[in-house]
Amino acid sequence: MTQIFAVLLFGFPAVFLSLLLSVAGVLKEKYWLVIVGAMLFIPFSDYLNGAPGARGLAILLPFFQLGSALAVREKSKLWAWLLLLPASAVSL
Repeated sequence: MTQIFAVLLFGFPAVFLSLLLSVAGVLKEKYWLVIVGAMLFIPFSDYLNGAPGARGLAILLPFFQLGSALAVREKSKLWAWLLLLPASAVSL
């Protein structure tokens, strides 16, 4: 049971849900959805932080999503989309 929980928390389902919530937040102009998406992305970015070559940089990915939430709050959709690109690129 704990293995299933770990996969859902750190694995691709959480990343997919995080990005889906962030995109929905930008489209509907609800910044709190983007914040929830950033919170769901934190365990995955912490996991990526242990990978060689990404030390210290992967942990910054949720901050890009928080910046996107701030852009949504300030009604700047272009910046919101641009700040979601790093998390999306790493996920792919």
